[in-house]
Amino acid sequence: MAAHLRLVNVVKRFGAAVAVDGVSLEIEEGCFFTLLGPSGCGKTTLLRVVAGFHTPDAGDVFLRDRRITHLPPHARGTAMVFQEYALFPHMTVAENVGYGLRMRRVPPARARDRVARVLELVGLLGHEAKYPHQLSGGQQQRVALARALVVEPEVLLLDEPLSNLDAKLRLRVRDELRELQRRLGQTTVYVTHDQEEALALSDRVAVLNHGRVLQVGTPEDVYRNPASRFVAEFVGLANFVPAEVVAPGRVRAGGVELHVDGLQGASGRRVVLAVRPEEVRVRQEPVDGKPNVLRGRVRSATFLGAVRRVTVEAAGLVWIVDVRADEPLAPQAEVSLELPAERLRVVEEERTDDQRGGGRS
Repeated sequence: MAAHLRLVNVVKRFGAAVAVDGVSLEIEEGCFFTLLGPSGCGKTTLLRVVAGFHTPDAGDVFLRDRRITHLPPHARGTAMVFQEYALFPHMTVAENVGYGLRMRRVPPARARDRVARVLELVGLLGHEAKYPHQLSGGQQQRVALARALVVEPEVLLLDEPLSNLDAKLRLRVRDELRELQRRLGQTTVYVTHDQEEALALSDRVAVLNHGRVLQVGTPEDVYRNPASRFVAEFVGLANFVPAEVVAPGRVRAGGVELHVDGLQGASGRRVVLAVRPEEVRVRQEPVDGKPNVLRGRVRSATFLGAVRRVTVEAAGLVWIVDVRADEPLAPQAEVSLELPAERLRVVEEERTDDQRGGGRS
């Protein structure tokens, strides 16, 4: 399937700082695609390049087969929802939503129909005559979304649109946004630094750092098979274990030998293993005769509601393990840790480059 939105070797600089460093992406039609990364990684700059608010210093942006790199924002077939919503305080909800149609000289009767249709879509019928200050944060977010949808863009661009909402409202609006996107089949590019939000919303995720794309994949693939230590650290929590290859499929770590499925490489090679806390199995009784079992002692246990997060000292290393909340693991208890060979992954350290400069978010 041909890409709906395609970026080819896009570069954007601000003075000496490289905010976007040779990014290429292909986004299929109807995909909810998230740009995920820390502040300063270049994700918002990249979104603004797609929207036409920044002109790239190199590279191109294509919508289907049409090159839109140097087109103004209104001529691109995209619409953007900003983090601050940018609603006009002196305009009603209907006027805010219809503003883009007025700028495009859509006939008034047709514009009123489209505004009514999109307000019904986002659940705001009956609020047409209200002003932004009379709305809740969630309602203001819906107005901003309706204003983008009413111009019927080919691609919807969302720049951290939920960041100003409180935690409970954020979860509810997040679910509503995903349901609406699925119903419309709208190609959507979403920017966030919140990994839980990215995993919950997305069909595909691109993880960025220093203006570069480190990994693109489904949320599950990015979480379970991180391409680098940075990705593993940023998308969730992981135990990182320095180790040395002793034979194909075997490493030595913390004075013990571990089996690692699929591991290749010469003996003596230094590697870093990653394993998620929920993938480590904990037994209170000794486990004998099985590979990848470490005997250790609980250092602390913290109740987190759905799980209990336990730190265990074993084989000269400290492990973070998530167990059921009702698991009775007290400090100083002796336990066995089972490390499934298929869940131990070798991750690469991200190369640092002092020449990159600091990216913008």
